Amino acid sequence: MSAKNKTIEEKMNELRDMAAWFESDEFSLTHASEKFEAASKLAKEIEHDLSEMENKVTVLKQSFEEA
Repeated sequence: MSAKNKTIEEKMNELRDMAAWFESDEFSLTHASEKFEAASKLAKEIEHDLSEMENKVTVLKQSFEEA
């Protein structure tokens, strides 16, 4: 499943797993930069998704207030 098709919850769980890696026994400086970049990209996707959701809620709220 591509990142674009994942729900916000799935992305957040993936980000939690990435963050946990940094505190795990599997941590390695060799891969830390790569993992950090992937986590940063995922965090930006989540932020974008949440912003889109907020915009939709705002539009729906306005349509109910106008009715």
